[in-house]
Amino acid sequence: MKYIPATIPHYVCTLCLCAVLVLTVIACGCTQQQASSTQTTSGVTVTKPDDSHITVAFVGAPGMDNLLELEITVTDSQGKSITLPIGNRLATTPVQIHATHTFTGSYSGKTHVFITGYFADGSNRVVVDQDI
Repeated sequence: MKYIPATIPHYVCTLCLCAVLVLTVIACGCTQQQASSTQTTSGVTVTKPDDSHITVAFVGAPGMDNLLELEITVTDSQGKSITLPIGNRLATTPVQIHATHTFTGSYSGKTHVFITGYFADGSNRVVVDQDI
């Protein structure tokens, strides 16, 4: 008896390979947007220990060693804003790691925190833009 190999049409193989590729991409999360995390990527943590305090701390991150100022704006659920800095963008001394500032107010509802970092090379960038 002579062996005759079964053949599968090429389009079936191609379709199967494409399906495996799509499933692999989805499983890896390559199609999902990466969430921003103020805990690691920005070098800044924002915490709300209770309804009357918001604490901002500079914890450091790669590329943040020439940070001169963090300009922090906290807006409570009533729309009241307060803006205060950590450091000074006109200074030559960078912000020290573990520098913190605690805002005291009425933060029982959704509170928005917006922080811009100012650097020694004259550049600036948003490092935090989140509701807490």
